[in-house]
Amino acid sequence: MSRWVTVIAITLMCGSCASAPDRASNIDKMVMEEYSRDLSANTVKSAALAEITRPDKPWWEFYGDSELNTLQEKALANNPGINQTQKRLEQAAASARISFSDLLPDATLSGSRATRNGDNDTPSSFTLRGAAGYELDLWGGNRADYNASKLSAEAAAADVKTAAVTLSASIVENWLTLISLREEEALLREQIKTNEMVLDLQHKRYANGAAEALDVLQQSGVLENAKTQLPDVLAQQEITEHLILALSGQSPSDILIINRETLPDILPIPDTGVPADLMRGRPDINAAWMRVASADWASEAARVDRLPNFDISLDLSTASSKFKNLFDVWMLDLALNMAAPLFDGGQRAAEQARQEALADENFQNYREVVLSAIGEVEDALSLNYHQVDKIEALEKQLDVSRSTLEQATLSYSNGNANYISVLNSMISTQSQELQLLRARRDLALYRVALYRSLGLHPWSKSEEAEALDG
Repeated sequence: MSRWVTVIAITLMCGSCASAPDRASNIDKMVMEEYSRDLSANTVKSAALAEITRPDKPWWEFYGDSELNTLQEKALANNPGINQTQKRLEQAAASARISFSDLLPDATLSGSRATRNGDNDTPSSFTLRGAAGYELDLWGGNRADYNASKLSAEAAAADVKTAAVTLSASIVENWLTLISLREEEALLREQIKTNEMVLDLQHKRYANGAAEALDVLQQSGVLENAKTQLPDVLAQQEITEHLILALSGQSPSDILIINRETLPDILPIPDTGVPADLMRGRPDINAAWMRVASADWASEAARVDRLPNFDISLDLSTASSKFKNLFDVWMLDLALNMAAPLFDGGQRAAEQARQEALADENFQNYREVVLSAIGEVEDALSLNYHQVDKIEALEKQLDVSRSTLEQATLSYSNGNANYISVLNSMISTQSQELQLLRARRDLALYRVALYRSLGLHPWSKSEEAEALDG
């Protein structure tokens, strides 16, 4: 028995010596060093816009809007896409638990009682059997398989975070769009009211012989042009409301409560920090990295599957005609078994090759995700940077147009100019008012896109740390 104990102990120690594949342990450092230089060019852009520390709260709370916070809570709890991703996480976690069970012994217990009726006393027989088996993970194959499943579950957890980041940003984007559309509606109604007043004035001037029929017709055209834009804005409002309700897990026919009528202040520019920190902060990158490591472990498990495997079996049995004497006589059978693949038509070798190719594919996917992340950040920074300049130019242009309209109106009233100059100035001014409003909306959306690209989460740093540690 002491020899058996020694053999088992040495085997278990050998089984625990399995280590992660080199690429899985070094990929983070390797890829970060490869791509960190690509993001450094944006340092000047980020500094030019201003910097704040990385937020330790859901980033949309910077808006200070309780209705938006409620929408986000409903969305993160009830959105079908989030819930589907969560269920995939639960499946992956269950698979990891199944793989972990292979590292533990397997034991069964069975018993029976039999009776026979006859002329004499009814005899009985009792049997009890216990069996246990344990596969010696001599080459670390079971441990590798468990590591692959565990990392796959962690990748699924990161997928949930990725979905939450995308969903929260979509909610904010549509919330901003809806508010902006309300501003457009208010502006168009104001322009329509102004055009109606001017048209009424032109009718009076025409009746008094101070204006021509062409002036009245042209002003009518400006009025109708403003009116034709209003239905599109109202339709877009309703469509956006339906989308927000659907994203928050509600029926599009429900009533959406959003009382804000003007766009909130633009979000501050977040500190992009060190590029490597940025990369590690994005859950989609974390998920891609974990899938590379998982695939490498699966490749290791496939390699080990080509080696001999060993297991220990223990069988204890006892029988008696009386229950109280059941353990008087018992038999114990302890065996060490070995099985080695001799010929499988190349199946195991092909599976190893398939797993290695899958690991290489996941590695290239990881590089693609990192490159895409860098591109998203650079694009978002560029859009934010140049949109600020565009808004400043539009504001100056609008000021000039309003001054021109004022001067054209004065000249027309004094009889020094015809109505076409007033009409052109009015059309230009009203058009630029809409352009400026939409440019401000675009800047608000670009800022949200920047937060999304930086992987700013709908959870706090402490919650993120707990998730990563788990």
